[in-house]
Amino acid sequence: MKHNRLPLTVIIIFLSLMISCEKTGVIKESDPISDVNFHYLQASNKFFISAYASSQYQGSNLDSLMVLWQGVSSADTADTIRLFDNGTKGDMISQDQLYSRKIMNHSDSIKNIIPSSAKDSIYFSIMGLYGGKSVSQSLIFLLGNIRPKIGTVVVPDTVLRPTANPDPNIYNTIKFSVTATVSDPNGIDDVKRVFFRSYHVGKDSLMNGGNPILLYDDGEKDSSGDLQKGDGKFSRTISINENALVGIYHWTFEAQDVSSAYSDTVKKVLVVK
Repeated sequence: MKHNRLPLTVIIIFLSLMISCEKTGVIKESDPISDVNFHYLQASNKFFISAYASSQYQGSNLDSLMVLWQGVSSADTADTIRLFDNGTKGDMISQDQLYSRKIMNHSDSIKNIIPSSAKDSIYFSIMGLYGGKSVSQSLIFLLGNIRPKIGTVVVPDTVLRPTANPDPNIYNTIKFSVTATVSDPNGIDDVKRVFFRSYHVGKDSLMNGGNPILLYDDGEKDSSGDLQKGDGKFSRTISINENALVGIYHWTFEAQDVSSAYSDTVKKVLVVK
């Protein structure tokens, strides 16, 4: 009696098909939330968050996309902030699946505000709701460089121009000190320069050729007029002689850090009589 034998190659192909069928399963969907971005808009004291979200996940439609905002501490109870894809509240383009929001960094809007002294990281999660099921990502972003801040500025309100000296070869001069207190979350060494520009209202022109007049934190009392080095108080001794222009001056103070970020300006009015 004859026995039919399958060729060896056929048996190998058959076994391979059986093994591959056993390994076949449900293909896992990729994470529906991606491209998360955070920007701290210091000039307007706002921050911006955006994220891409798929319209469907595991057979369910996206109901909403939320930010669970903890701010500078991962231990804080989160603020819940909804992101939008309708071209409002900071979202640029409607229905592009990029959900965004611009949030005011103020206690009227959120509990976990970014304090002016913050310099390290911020914490939040993005949570999407798909048919009642939540999908989330926890994220940490570095705040990066934070702008310097000008605090107290001391300038006299009024200065009397000295009278003319009878000797034409000698000019009478008066001196006074100007001081600006400056802070920077990245450290006082991050402050590159502190300065002011002087504008004469009556002449409608900038003094000193429009160039900045520098203040110093060098402790060189006899030269710059600063009393103590590295204390964050930037000073300068200003001299006015008998030929100075009388009138109203607007002095605008600014600080700049090593990354070339500028503080908000502080304006003072000086009257020279």
